Amino acid sequence: MIDVYLQQVSDCCSCFECGDEEQKRNAVLTALETWGDSTCGNWIDDHLLKLRIPLSKECGGCCPRTYIVNLTETWVQPETIKVKLRMWTGIKQESKELEFTYDDFTHDLLIDLTKQIDCCNNCSKYELLLEYVVGTDEIPPELCKWFCSIAKVYMQLNDVECASCGSQDDVAIVEVDGTKDLSATYKRIAISYFSKVIEQYSLCELKSIKDWTVVK
Repeated sequence: MIDVYLQQVSDCCSCFECGDEEQKRNAVLTALETWGDSTCGNWIDDHLLKLRIPLSKECGGCCPRTYIVNLTETWVQPETIKVKLRMWTGIKQESKELEFTYDDFTHDLLIDLTKQIDCCNNCSKYELLLEYVVGTDEIPPELCKWFCSIAKVYMQLNDVECASCGSQDDVAIVEVDGTKDLSATYKRIAISYFSKVIEQYSLCELKSIKDWTVVK
């Protein structure tokens, strides 16, 4: 998998002309690890998510009953989605798979609950069980420069000389007599931007919908 990321970073980072293959690989690994420290989960590789949603009984009506769940994460893998209805009667449980449709455009998961819930049975409780995987092998274009920045620092710390990489001073935020120079201000703005982009792809807060919540 590292080779996939290595190629993508090589395509967008001029600094990668400077080092040998081992230095390039280590630079990307450093960027991946730094990214991982910034969030409690992200798009890199695959993440299996499991959700449990309590259901209320709705009786009557001739129309099909469809329950909609919006899967807010980026890069949901539709082929991995599994949906089950679980019924609890005391400490006994039964479960069965349900039919569903996933909308790639809205990320809505439409689940068919028609004739699945016994409204006359007041002793049972029902809930939906969802499983799906999120993740991708593709580095978002707006984050590629983040990888370049981390790789740039790594290359400089390892004394890899190349004009396109600049110098260590280029990536250092300096302060003279308590006053930050203009380049330092630009760097802080860039850091703030990358932080917001990273948050966009974080999986820290996955769900918070009305009466059910699943986090991490």
